[in-house]
Amino acid sequence: MERGYDGSTTRHQAALLDDRVGVGSILLKVRFLASKLGVDNLEEWVRHEAEGYPRGVEIPDYRKTAVSYTGTFSNGFQTLNNVSVAAYLIRKHGGDHWVDFEIRESLSLIDSMLAGKSDDAWYGIDTGNLKLLVQTKIYPDAPCVDLVGRIDLNAFARIQHAVRAKVLDLTLELEKNVPAAADITVGQPVQGIGEQEQAQAAQITQNTFYGDVTTINNSGDATQITLSVVKGDGASLIDALTGKGIPKDKANELAKIIEAEKPETSKEPLGKSARAWLKKAGAKGASEAWGIGKAALTEVATSAAKQYWGL
Repeated sequence: MERGYDGSTTRHQAALLDDRVGVGSILLKVRFLASKLGVDNLEEWVRHEAEGYPRGVEIPDYRKTAVSYTGTFSNGFQTLNNVSVAAYLIRKHGGDHWVDFEIRESLSLIDSMLAGKSDDAWYGIDTGNLKLLVQTKIYPDAPCVDLVGRIDLNAFARIQHAVRAKVLDLTLELEKNVPAAADITVGQPVQGIGEQEQAQAAQITQNTFYGDVTTINNSGDATQITLSVVKGDGASLIDALTGKGIPKDKANELAKIIEAEKPETSKEPLGKSARAWLKKAGAKGASEAWGIGKAALTEVATSAAKQYWGL
């Protein structure tokens, strides 16, 4: 019997293997799954892939690509057309971001771009500011009058392929380790998804999309994160937080809050102020910029607080 969410797992995986099916439409199903599972880091990734990555949010490596440049240079008497400009010179006079380009467009836009592409098609970037930076630095006697930056459309196809592969890996891992996820269906209540299953789904997502930021081990009904905090020692608390990717100033801020609030219960070591701090960091997308998802950030803070208070 086929099982699945919003359709069967079998059909969903078949869609991932079908190049004719746009990745953008598949992400809608994954977003539904993430919502039902309550996995924040999966929802973040899906949202950014579906809607595009805003400035200030770190993008995955598969969305980074090189740009090639050609320029037109003229001194009014002689013109050099379609001259290849070395990446070294662009990097030297413009900066790394002009060479190591970040593709932030949504997957639906990428799908539409690739659907009608021709063999010789390419994607052009806005080089207006760069042209001013390099104007007389390539040929001092012949200023740059036009500069074209090209990205091979294969770079966008690689994004499609990477997302397909990661979503397929995710569904296979969830099917293997969180079997109840396969029974999630539109219009039906979620059954068999407890805290342990949510934590495991969050860790699978973390490993699949972001890399192993934290090591989560299930022991009985508790979820533990590998940290080393000495009971009552604020310095080791800060070190543990920064060791998981939280910037030093923010780790100091969170540590002071944890130290000031005695745990409400042994199962809830974080007080109201700490929970509000975590919610604010997640809402502003700060945790994404640090390279740690909202769910993982909460797990790190919870484990650190437990160790600090000796729970």
